[in-house]
Amino acid sequence: MNKLEYKELFLFAAKAGALEGYLFRRRKVEQLLNWVDSLSKMYQDLPLAVKREVDLVLSPVLERILAYGEKVLELSLREKIEQILLASSAGREKRKVE
Repeated sequence: MNKLEYKELFLFAAKAGALEGYLFRRRKVEQLLNWVDSLSKMYQDLPLAVKREVDLVLSPVLERILAYGEKVLELSLREKIEQILLASSAGREKRKVE
C-alpha cells in the first residue's frame, strides 16, 4: 500500500472504531445519519487492495456496531451498516476462495 492508502485506511478505521465505541452500552443517541453515511462512503472509496486487507477485521467491528446499537439505531441506519457488512463479508469470502 502507498502512503495515501494507509491514510485512507487509518481514517476509515478511526471512524468505524469511534462509532463502535460511541454505541457501546448507549441507551440514547443523537442523529447519526451523517456519521453512518460518511462511514459508508469512506468504505466504498477505499481501494480494492485496502478493502481486501481490512475486510477480515472490519466485519466483527460492524457486527458489534449493530449489536451495541440494536435498540437505539434507526432502521435506515441499521440497513446502511448491514450493507457495509455484506460488502465486507463478500470480500472476506472472495479472499478465502482465492
